[in-house]
Amino acid sequence: TFHVQVESVNTGGNSLTVNGEKVEGWMDAMTMSYKVDDPTILRNVKAGDRISATVYEGDMTLHKVQVVPGDSKSKK
Repeated sequence: TFHVQVESVNTGGNSLTVNGEKVEGWMDAMTMSYKVDDPTILRNVKAGDRISATVYEGDMTLHKVQVVPGDSKSKK
């Protein structure tokens, strides 16, 4: 499971640019663009949202994306 903050949503490219925390044994903290397995989720995600997703080694796609309720930095 991958926990990240959304930086931007690209509906035309079916992808999210996310700012991810370091995942031990997989990758350092970085901002990257990832395709999503279900483009309909892009209607419910906005910049500033925190999301969780399933990722698989060697696959640059976010699977089972879910917005983490009540944890959006864009809400004040």
